[in-house]
Amino acid sequence: MPQQNEALLIDVDTGIDDALALLLACAEAPARILGVSTVVGNVGLAAATRNTRAVLALAGYGHIPIWPGAGGPVSVAVRDASEVHGESGLGHATLPEPEEPSRVVHAVDAIVAAANANAGRLILVATGPLTNIALAVMREPELPRLIKRFVIMGGAYGDPGNVTPSAEFNIWHDPEAARIVFGAFGGGGGAPVEAIGLDVTRKTIIDEGDLAALAVRMSGKPLGATLMRFIEDSSRHYFELMEKWHGRRFVTMHDPLALAVALDPTLVETRRATVDVETSGRLAAGATIADWRGQWGRPANAEVAVAVDAERFRKMFFDAITRLADGPGQGKG
Repeated sequence: MPQQNEALLIDVDTGIDDALALLLACAEAPARILGVSTVVGNVGLAAATRNTRAVLALAGYGHIPIWPGAGGPVSVAVRDASEVHGESGLGHATLPEPEEPSRVVHAVDAIVAAANANAGRLILVATGPLTNIALAVMREPELPRLIKRFVIMGGAYGDPGNVTPSAEFNIWHDPEAARIVFGAFGGGGGAPVEAIGLDVTRKTIIDEGDLAALAVRMSGKPLGATLMRFIEDSSRHYFELMEKWHGRRFVTMHDPLALAVALDPTLVETRRATVDVETSGRLAAGATIADWRGQWGRPANAEVAVAVDAERFRKMFFDAITRLADGPGQGKG
């Protein structure tokens, strides 16, 4: 688990599973969250930023700074993931309109400033496309050596992709940015990319039975009904789509797992590799290629998750949400 002096910066494109990751962060490490940056991806930047503000307010942590970032990818513009997350990005859920801050700092400025101010103790977590991180690296080439750890939800290293046969959405949405990021991290003393990809996230699912059990645990708590309504309404859209595609109603916990690993790296087993991203292939654009055997002759730049303790993660998540329902200040801090 994080040491007391570690700081957390989360970069999101808030759709359904980003929202669940933010709730987990608010329950597990609210005092360590410096801020949340937003990026285009699952939905447009304005919707991602609005969703982020609304979810943090729902959890009782609306004071956490939100930093809007890139409104478009470094690569050629592609489609979003609103089919999966709904037009708003939060499925069937509706949340009160959040307050707009009087002053807005750009995500890239905030990431660079946070890394310099917290050198050696910042944990950076990216659960969306890597556009903001790529722009921050271009602004501050020392970024990989300033941060302590860098965890992403991104890539498919042994599993098939989820948007093409070879590519995972976050990488596919901006492969040029992902290639810049993988090229910058891991070498010359920089933090490696801790890549939480489809290989492990697909092993972490929740279903309607899990939500029913969670509702029992949340009953009577100050925020229990409000949080459960949001989780059920947002998840229902995902359930419906998975039933249509796979004949089974479930939610894959892609982003919550990445956030959980940032807090507890022992949840996954990793394997060191050199990872690069295909940016020009007609059939494989956005694919994450892992050189496990050093055939490229390049230094390893990533720790790729290859196994996960799914049940321990699930317990961590449900325990955290139950604790969050007791209200702000009841988290681990």
